[in-house]
Amino acid sequence: MKVAVCVGGQLRVGDDKLKLTIDVLKDAFPDADFFFEVWNEDAKERPEMVEYMGGTVHTFEEYDIDYHPYEDNRDAVDTRNFRKKLLNPNPTRHLHQTKMILNHSVMNKTYLREYDVVVRSRYDTMVSPTHSFDSYIKMCYTEQCVLSFLDLAYTEGKRKFFHEYGLHQHDQNPYMVFDSGIFMYPAKIWNSDLVTELHNNKKLLAAEFGWYQVLVKPTEPDYYLFDGCAKLSRTIKKPDMKILKELMK
Repeated sequence: MKVAVCVGGQLRVGDDKLKLTIDVLKDAFPDADFFFEVWNEDAKERPEMVEYMGGTVHTFEEYDIDYHPYEDNRDAVDTRNFRKKLLNPNPTRHLHQTKMILNHSVMNKTYLREYDVVVRSRYDTMVSPTHSFDSYIKMCYTEQCVLSFLDLAYTEGKRKFFHEYGLHQHDQNPYMVFDSGIFMYPAKIWNSDLVTELHNNKKLLAAEFGWYQVLVKPTEPDYYLFDGCAKLSRTIKKPDMKILKELMK
């Protein structure tokens, strides 16, 4: 089975933490091929970091989005989480949140079509150094489903970052593929033409809603959300970060 790990976003974190993030991710997926999306400006400012990544690095020139993914699509999703975006507009941030999907679509079209499973991560996301993802890769491929892993803030429990606390059941469809941890999907369900069409028609939604729009809505594969095993690196507590560093020595 051919697995690709594709990492995107801005290089916001410092060198030491970013190197640790990449090291842990490569340790978690030792047999995967790695691909990195990097903005040209980041590549110019941090060439040593780009060289450290290894794998395939694709640089992107910064571009503008000429529509608002929430305001211009106010009736697209009827959920509390979507309405919160409308009630709390953040144009500076929201206007950039389709770029992660657009860049990832370029990566799919350019590099990822020959793979069986694609794992998508971010530069500010840390995966568990103790949990194996092998069974989930197999599940993703055999069931042709989409899976997300993140540390859900409202679930009680200690050390969730290091362990998977089980499948989180939703009372209703949230119309979101959560991306504040990692997610994985069968490569063949990605449709770059659909992404381009949505974008050209100013219908591509942002962040979690956009990922759902392009990964789940078209063919309706099963989608599973697992609690634990990955989280935003800035939210990892110092004791857990210390353990993580010791484990990676």
